[in-house]
Amino acid sequence: MKGSNINTLLKVLLSLGLGVYLTWYLFDIMSEEDIRVFKNTILNSNYWLIALSLILALISYFSRAYRWGYTLWPMGYKSSFKNQYHSLMIGYLVNMTIPRAGEFSRAVMLKRSDNIPIGPGFGTIVTERIIDMIIMFSLAALAVLISPNETSIIFRRIKEGFLGTSSEDSGGGLWMYAFIVLGLILLGLLFIKRIRQRVFAFLNSLKEGLSSIFKVKQYWAYLLHTLIIWLSYLVMFALPFYAIEGTTNVPFSGMLLAFSFGALGISFTNGGMGAYPLLIGITTAYYLQKQGVENAEAIGNALGMVIWATQTIFLILLGLISLVLMPRKYNTDEKR
Repeated sequence: MKGSNINTLLKVLLSLGLGVYLTWYLFDIMSEEDIRVFKNTILNSNYWLIALSLILALISYFSRAYRWGYTLWPMGYKSSFKNQYHSLMIGYLVNMTIPRAGEFSRAVMLKRSDNIPIGPGFGTIVTERIIDMIIMFSLAALAVLISPNETSIIFRRIKEGFLGTSSEDSGGGLWMYAFIVLGLILLGLLFIKRIRQRVFAFLNSLKEGLSSIFKVKQYWAYLLHTLIIWLSYLVMFALPFYAIEGTTNVPFSGMLLAFSFGALGISFTNGGMGAYPLLIGITTAYYLQKQGVENAEAIGNALGMVIWATQTIFLILLGLISLVLMPRKYNTDEKR
């Protein structure tokens, strides 16, 4: 087996193993009563509001795919909205299996369908991710500024939940520490790339893609789509709070904190498996306990699982459809 294949396999196994562990941990910390409440909370949720959140997710995917064209066109590369959308969804699907490989897969898909060089295409995606990180960081900073005390308390609870700092959970905490240390070591090794003959040519083309944001002519349209994307994210995240009995009174500041912590969880495992619902559950449970809600942890975990599971299943379904519909080969006879 080649070194690159071994690296990919280790990435998948590490992320998947951590996700499975955190999913098991989420259920392990709940009592039988908590699990009963957890199941009933999910079964009694408002499916219409959850469906609406999925529609908003689809709108954000459409908007993101169309916005991508604004950075491709100034460089002289033309692609249809259909191909951009299918490439995006395939990238999301790949990210569910191989962490952070989806961005590169998007560029590969457009190379196949529209003969757009991988370097510039990947550069536009990196630019997109930088903008996303800036916006996400700004929202997280806003959440902290609005609720500094709550953030400190919730962060401490998250640390206790993930690292098992209490004496009763010392065994789970040791396992968690082992996962983190092993993960850091493996990630350090996996990010070491072999020097290839064409690395400088690729970096030059990548630079072209990164600079594409400064060449965008339709700035207002680009900003409009960016606004649509992130408003859709926020609203589709908030809707399940109103779909589940017991979480409707969580304040906006609490939702924003849960949104921020949940986004952090996505970077831990494949698609946020285990980490995403656990982080949302811990954050939501804090606000429910302040309101005197019984079985707050179970309801919070149910909310996190509903958001993660519905969005993940929907994304996988759309990704598989795009995998079937995406053109496999560039048509040289197609007029652009």
